[in-house]
Amino acid sequence: MLPRLHCFLRHLKTGLALVLLTTGAAHAAWVASPWQPQAGDVRAMVLETSGSTALLGGAAFTIDGMPRQGLARVDAATLALDTGFAPSITLGGQPGEVRAIAVQPSNGQIVIGGRFDHVNGVARNNIARLNADGTLDTTYDPDLTASPSGYGVEAMVLQSDEKLVVGGGFTKGGADPRSYLARLETTGALDAGFPDPGMDNYVRALAVRPDDSLVAGGFFNQAHGQPRESVVRLLANGSLDASFGDPAITGYVNALYSQPDGKLLVGGSLGQVGGQPRDGLARLNGNGTLDVAFTVDTDGTVNALARQSGTLVALAGGFEAIGGLTRGRVARIDTAGNGAVDPALTDVAVERAGYVVYSLLSLAPDRLLVGGWFARVDRQERASLAEILDVPGAPLAPSITQGQAGDGRLTLTIAPPAVPPASPITGYDVTCAPLGPGAAVSVSNAASPVTLTGLTNGTPYDCTARARNALGAGPAAEAAQYFTPQAAAGGVAAVPTMAEWALALLALVCAALGMRRARHARRYI
Repeated sequence: MLPRLHCFLRHLKTGLALVLLTTGAAHAAWVASPWQPQAGDVRAMVLETSGSTALLGGAAFTIDGMPRQGLARVDAATLALDTGFAPSITLGGQPGEVRAIAVQPSNGQIVIGGRFDHVNGVARNNIARLNADGTLDTTYDPDLTASPSGYGVEAMVLQSDEKLVVGGGFTKGGADPRSYLARLETTGALDAGFPDPGMDNYVRALAVRPDDSLVAGGFFNQAHGQPRESVVRLLANGSLDASFGDPAITGYVNALYSQPDGKLLVGGSLGQVGGQPRDGLARLNGNGTLDVAFTVDTDGTVNALARQSGTLVALAGGFEAIGGLTRGRVARIDTAGNGAVDPALTDVAVERAGYVVYSLLSLAPDRLLVGGWFARVDRQERASLAEILDVPGAPLAPSITQGQAGDGRLTLTIAPPAVPPASPITGYDVTCAPLGPGAAVSVSNAASPVTLTGLTNGTPYDCTARARNALGAGPAAEAAQYFTPQAAAGGVAAVPTMAEWALALLALVCAALGMRRARHARRYI
């Protein structure tokens, strides 16, 4: 009960803040689309050169009922699976994992990196190149070696000449030492003109700048013999850029985004940057110092940063809040100023399973793909991969204020969203799913109070409600507690509201204290 109460109060506080920010304006609502692929951990997503298809990298997928190992291709408009594209990425005979993807613009060939030892049955050590049809390019074999417990490749970026910079947990390229960062010729050979940077730990993120200079982020503490904690900038030839100093980041970096103005967004598990506290997210000036005006903290790790449109940048990770607003693992900020949270991208509530998003892909200003390890998005079942959409003018989330349980039925009272939608609410879509075996029960566009029948007595149900108007259905609100149908005299038994639960709990506490006091008094009679 106490965790539920805490959740209720936290959402109430955020809801009040949202009302203050948005009253009087028409707002869109972000919701999960009906697309329901089944996926393992999704670690990498990119658009291909044409922009009409997208590649999804991870472990094992099932999309449109078709299994895929490590890599899948979908249509960017419809998200339908490309059934003719089916490479096999394995490790020890089991599914391997793709954690980074780069597409060569000149010919559409696909370089994949991660943790694997075979591609299409041919030995490949953590990196390989595929032709556009998914067949292996047998001429390309950089052979990047990592420790048995480490991930070989975690990040990739192409420079303007299509040379590929790769970062990860590897320490050798073929027979040559390479400490966690290397550049490859277009043939796959190590670029001898790009020196070993001598880093002391993993590289997790890379960004390339317009002049082909590079920024690397990760776990390391040094590069080229100089202190560089978690972020370093290199010139286009791989030498140290001395004009970008040590940012002194405690923690580690998972994601980078280089702004057009030269400033750098840094996401990860941060503690301090330049001696100042920063949680999850920070921004560096062009010389590597902390941008002290940017103070948008998250309450958890940031794993991905992706420009969506204009100056808006989406971020994702393991956080529940950003800038004091509830955002379940996905949010958006405006980088034009000091990083204000964009209220237009509403909370999509990515939750359950691992409660984490690893990757983002912007398909359009009103479409995002999110990949990671989770089980539910927008209160709908989604296994580690989901599309979220902006539905202009749809209502924000309503609230379930009361429930009554009867014999095989539930009756829920629903309050409209605090912010009036652009078009009047026509009804509520309600779904109650059992916590255990059995099927969910739903009703659509119903007036409050909403009654659902055909439920199993004695089984608790997790109920969600979303408001609907002429423009569509908005995001779902979750009940503050579970509801359990039950047979009772008179046919209906009221489920205690949050206030009633609090009073009952208080009564129990008082009774317990009274009994303890009575026992204490009897000891001294």
